Amino acid sequence: MSPVKKENVYGLFLQEKPKEIIIYLKKENKPLYTSIISKKVDSTYAHTFNIISELEKLKLVSFKESGRIKLVKLTELGEEVAKTIINLLDLLKLAELEKELFKIYDKEIKGKLREQMNKESINRQLNKLKDEINTSFKESPENISILAKKLLKKIDGILAEVFGYIPG
Repeated sequence: MSPVKKENVYGLFLQEKPKEIIIYLKKENKPLYTSIISKKVDSTYAHTFNIISELEKLKLVSFKESGRIKLVKLTELGEEVAKTIINLLDLLKLAELEKELFKIYDKEIKGKLREQMNKESINRQLNKLKDEINTSFKESPENISILAKKLLKKIDGILAEVFGYIPG
């Protein structure tokens, strides 16, 4: 078998199923059967096996054999790749939440007097965003936690603007 080409490596992780497989293996944190993995990521056994074979060539997973049975597990490098993918997804989720915040701001607040704002609706929408941030990022690495806290401060600043109090 030929070594994996550089452009194929990058393309591999821009696809949904390889990403899901790596994340699933990371979250389970134990060797798993390929058939279990294929069911969890909603893929055929053959497709899952092909992806896992590519991941093995990259030394991201290894097979643990017990007789005829093969279990798949992440290697140390695979663990690091999985963490990085999860961090990237968390950062992208933060970006989506910030986009949502500014969508609310532009629609409900920008250019309006306080008397013209639907404060109850704004409060509800912004508190929903805060809850999502607090739930999604409470066990995140420090760099993502810091960015989540900054986004929470932006929300508090907008709430202060809406209700006319000094941000604290």
